[in-house]
Amino acid sequence: MALSTGTLLKRGFHRKCPVCGGKKLFRRWVVMADRCPTCNLRFQRVPGQWLGSWFLNVCLAQILAIGIVLGGVIAGYPDPPLGVIGLVGGTVMVVFPFWFFPYSRTIWVAIDLAMRPLEFAEGVDPGWELEAELREIS
Repeated sequence: MALSTGTLLKRGFHRKCPVCGGKKLFRRWVVMADRCPTCNLRFQRVPGQWLGSWFLNVCLAQILAIGIVLGGVIAGYPDPPLGVIGLVGGTVMVVFPFWFFPYSRTIWVAIDLAMRPLEFAEGVDPGWELEAELREIS
């Protein structure tokens, strides 16, 4: 029984392992373990896996920056404070990607698992999916 996409994503948004819901996936804020300490899921399942998480991180940072610029211009119309908008936008563009980094990683692992479910050869006990699903229900 495969986990639902919603369950995978919910766990990813909480920086948990999408398969088992395990925590402590990061040794430091931007240093992710190679495998889940609970279910042994290898997070980088294929070479280049993390390009998706980087893309997700950069796209959300750009959307946020555009929102700040548009919001600042609309709020300050007809004479928007361009210096303030630039300072806030620039600060957010530097800080947000570092803050969002671990979330982008776990969310991307969840998206990858939704697109390419686990295979037996990956070495994760299929019982984790059933056990984790039962834990979610109760």
